Amino acid sequence: MIRAFIFFAFLAIYSFGALKDDYLNDRNIWIATYKNHIEYESLRTRIDDLNKKIARASLKGARELNDELALLEAQLISYESLPKNFPDLLNFPMPQVEKIRLNLISYITQTYQRELERSNAHFRSLEKEYILAIAYLDEYESQAEKEDDSAFLERIQSDKRYFEMARALIEQKKRALETIGGFIESSAQNYKEQDLTRILATIVVAFIIILALWFAPRAIRRYGSDAESAAFWIRALNLAAAVITALFLIFNYIDNLLYALTFVGFVAAGLTIVLKEAVLNFVAWIRLVFGGAIAVGDRILIYDSQPVIGDVIGISPMSLTLYENITHNNAIEIKRAGRVIFIPNNFLFTKAVYNYTHDTMKTLYDLIEIPFEIKSDFEKIRAITEESVLALTGRYIEMARLQYDRLRNRYTMRGKKMRPKIQFMLQEDGRAIRMYLWYIAPYRDILNIRSAITLELLRRFKDEPNIALIGEEK
Repeated sequence: MIRAFIFFAFLAIYSFGALKDDYLNDRNIWIATYKNHIEYESLRTRIDDLNKKIARASLKGARELNDELALLEAQLISYESLPKNFPDLLNFPMPQVEKIRLNLISYITQTYQRELERSNAHFRSLEKEYILAIAYLDEYESQAEKEDDSAFLERIQSDKRYFEMARALIEQKKRALETIGGFIESSAQNYKEQDLTRILATIVVAFIIILALWFAPRAIRRYGSDAESAAFWIRALNLAAAVITALFLIFNYIDNLLYALTFVGFVAAGLTIVLKEAVLNFVAWIRLVFGGAIAVGDRILIYDSQPVIGDVIGISPMSLTLYENITHNNAIEIKRAGRVIFIPNNFLFTKAVYNYTHDTMKTLYDLIEIPFEIKSDFEKIRAITEESVLALTGRYIEMARLQYDRLRNRYTMRGKKMRPKIQFMLQEDGRAIRMYLWYIAPYRDILNIRSAITLELLRRFKDEPNIALIGEEK
């Protein structure tokens, strides 16, 4: 309406000739695009004609024509960034159906809906401008008919036919936007009903697991009976959380149960083959966590190429961590101690593992060997040895008996007396008799008690004329 008013106001002021000169000089995007199209095609035609003339021209004439050609090509380049036809004008950005992939962020922020709304707003603006452009041409057509200007009227009608062809493009673009809008709406609805439910369930489960891993260890440490059992239950809790999380993710995000089980089976088989050592370590760790064969604080011996003795200071899914102690074996064979040693968990399946302190047992038998001359009084030796050893280790006998009885509640074991045991055996060369003394001692004090017993026996034997050690002169 406003454009029509301006048009007729312009007509009242200026002549029809001036109006014809101003034809297509309008800010309407469709009129401007059509004018670009006419000028662009005109430039291309002139360039083609000029190239033909250059091919036929002389050297001097070709130079002048080339200058003109360069000027026309520069003008042509200026149109490259402008829409040169109606398909270019309607080729504006909009969501691509094949690229629409909803996720939590795009669902919450409505990324694709916002992008579609921008495309729809641009399309509505173009559609409105198209209606105004048709009205603009209708006004010129009506005025040309009044002025009986057949040539100008034919030109306008030709232009209108070109514009009418754009109507099909507009309808096609409108249907495309409606299709994209329906696809986005259905995708959002499906995401809300399926994926969003899964994500919310995942968030809830993750929140519960995090709370359990935060509060449960503190409650276990606070109300647990001892540090050893607390460490066990914390490790079990961590393992259970990992297993529950893995199973939840597998069965929540894989719709086909049979496919999920098959997938888990193939993954497990592949991991077993490719990561055999790692899988064995992990399985051994599960055995350590739930089996109770070895716990943090236990003293163990693992014999590989040489004995490794130490206190367990850490149990991880891949390895045991030991602190190497000063022991009799270290003193005789290794001659060093104090190192931190990392042992693969799979050694539990491939090597012999000796636990000095399994379950309630904190004492063990230790052996002292002393060689004597054959002429020695062995009854006297036995009496002195029993007396000395009982004096130094007697208080540990009852402790060992109670620990052993508690161990019998878990395993099938016969009753055992914990008193010192003394045996005499003839050496292979027949020149001496060796005494084997077995005595009970706490595993942490064995070296000190061993040293005390040895010194006490040597002191007592030295005062006895009928007792002679190998190499001793009396």
